Amino acid sequence: MNNRELGIIGEDTAARLLSCEGYEIVARNYRCRFGEIDIIAYHEDCLHFIEVKTRRGHEYGRPCQSVTYPKQARIRKTAVFYLNEIREKGCRIPQIQFQVIEIVIERIENAF
Repeated sequence: MNNRELGIIGEDTAARLLSCEGYEIVARNYRCRFGEIDIIAYHEDCLHFIEVKTRRGHEYGRPCQSVTYPKQARIRKTAVFYLNEIREKGCRIPQIQFQVIEIVIERIENAF
Protein backbone atom coordinates (compact mmCIF):
# COMPACT_ATOMS: atom_id res chain seq x y z
CA MET A 1 0.00 0.00 0.00
CA ASN A 2 1.45 3.38 -1.00
CA ASN A 3 1.10 6.64 0.93
CA ARG A 4 -1.79 7.91 -1.22
CA GLU A 5 -3.79 4.72 -0.61
CA LEU A 6 -3.05 5.02 3.12
CA GLY A 7 -4.24 8.64 3.03
CA ILE A 8 -7.50 7.65 1.36
CA ILE A 9 -8.11 5.02 4.05
CA GLY A 10 -7.45 7.64 6.73
CA GLU A 11 -9.77 10.20 5.15
CA ASP A 12 -12.53 7.62 4.71
CA THR A 13 -12.14 6.58 8.36
CA ALA A 14 -12.23 10.20 9.54
CA ALA A 15 -15.34 10.95 7.44
CA ARG A 16 -17.16 7.92 8.88
CA LEU A 17 -16.18 8.94 12.43
CA LEU A 18 -17.42 12.48 11.87
CA SER A 19 -20.70 11.24 10.36
CA CYS A 20 -21.25 8.98 13.38
CA GLU A 21 -20.72 12.01 15.62
CA GLY A 22 -23.42 13.98 13.78
CA TYR A 23 -21.26 16.02 11.41
CA GLU A 24 -22.66 16.72 7.96
CA ILE A 25 -19.89 16.27 5.41
CA VAL A 26 -20.11 19.24 3.03
CA ALA A 27 -17.02 18.55 0.90
CA ARG A 28 -14.08 16.18 0.65
CA ASN A 29 -10.75 17.02 -0.93
CA TYR A 30 -11.83 20.58 -1.67
CA ARG A 31 -9.19 22.18 -3.92
CA CYS A 32 -8.49 25.68 -5.11
CA ARG A 33 -5.40 27.57 -6.22
CA PHE A 34 -4.25 27.96 -2.59
CA GLY A 35 -4.36 24.32 -1.57
CA GLU A 36 -6.59 21.51 -0.42
CA ILE A 37 -8.79 20.79 2.58
CA ASP A 38 -9.41 17.11 3.28
CA ILE A 39 -12.87 17.45 4.82
CA ILE A 40 -15.28 20.33 5.27
CA ALA A 41 -18.10 19.49 7.65
CA TYR A 42 -20.97 21.28 9.36
CA HIS A 43 -21.84 20.57 13.01
CA GLU A 44 -23.75 22.52 15.64
CA ASP A 45 -23.88 25.79 13.68
CA CYS A 46 -20.14 25.67 12.98
CA LEU A 47 -18.24 24.93 9.78
CA HIS A 48 -15.18 22.73 10.39
CA PHE A 49 -12.14 22.62 8.11
CA ILE A 50 -10.44 19.31 8.82
CA GLU A 51 -6.96 18.11 7.93
CA VAL A 52 -6.54 14.33 8.18
CA LYS A 53 -3.08 12.90 8.80
CA THR A 54 -2.57 9.15 8.57
CA ARG A 55 0.64 7.35 9.48
CA ARG A 56 1.97 3.85 9.91
CA GLY A 57 3.02 4.13 13.54
CA HIS A 58 4.81 6.88 15.45
CA GLU A 59 8.24 6.35 13.95
CA TYR A 60 8.37 9.96 12.70
CA GLY A 61 6.40 11.53 15.55
CA ARG A 62 2.71 12.23 15.83
CA PRO A 63 0.85 12.78 12.56
CA CYS A 64 -0.33 16.25 13.65
CA GLN A 65 3.29 17.40 13.86
CA SER A 66 3.38 17.44 10.06
CA VAL A 67 0.77 20.22 10.01
CA THR A 68 3.43 22.92 10.05
CA TYR A 69 2.85 26.67 10.08
CA PRO A 70 3.16 26.93 6.25
CA LYS A 71 0.61 24.08 5.90
CA GLN A 72 -1.72 25.85 8.36
CA ALA A 73 -1.41 29.07 6.33
CA ARG A 74 -2.36 27.22 3.11
CA ILE A 75 -5.36 25.65 4.85
CA ARG A 76 -6.48 29.07 6.14
CA LYS A 77 -6.18 30.64 2.67
CA THR A 78 -8.11 27.74 1.15
CA ALA A 79 -10.81 28.10 3.82
CA VAL A 80 -11.16 31.83 3.10
CA PHE A 81 -11.51 31.04 -0.61
CA TYR A 82 -14.24 28.49 0.19
CA LEU A 83 -16.05 30.95 2.49
CA ASN A 84 -15.98 33.60 -0.25
CA GLU A 85 -17.46 31.07 -2.69
CA ILE A 86 -20.37 30.23 -0.41
CA ARG A 87 -20.93 33.91 0.42
CA GLU A 88 -21.23 34.67 -3.32
CA LYS A 89 -23.95 31.99 -3.50
CA GLY A 90 -25.89 33.85 -0.82
CA CYS A 91 -25.11 31.46 2.04
CA ARG A 92 -24.67 32.71 5.56
CA ILE A 93 -21.12 32.47 6.92
CA PRO A 94 -21.21 30.45 10.15
CA GLN A 95 -18.60 30.22 12.87
CA ILE A 96 -15.58 28.25 11.73
CA GLN A 97 -13.10 25.90 13.35
CA PHE A 98 -9.97 24.13 12.19
CA GLN A 99 -9.29 20.55 13.22
CA VAL A 100 -6.67 17.90 12.68
CA ILE A 101 -7.66 14.24 12.88
CA GLU A 102 -4.83 11.78 13.40
CA ILE A 103 -5.17 8.21 12.18
CA VAL A 104 -2.40 5.83 13.22
CA ILE A 105 -2.33 2.36 11.74
CA GLU A 106 0.10 0.25 13.65
CA ARG A 107 0.69 -3.45 13.20
CA ILE A 108 2.25 -5.45 16.02
CA GLU A 109 3.60 -8.66 14.58
CA ASN A 110 4.11 -11.64 16.86
CA ALA A 111 2.23 -9.74 19.58
CA PHE A 112 1.66 -12.88 21.65
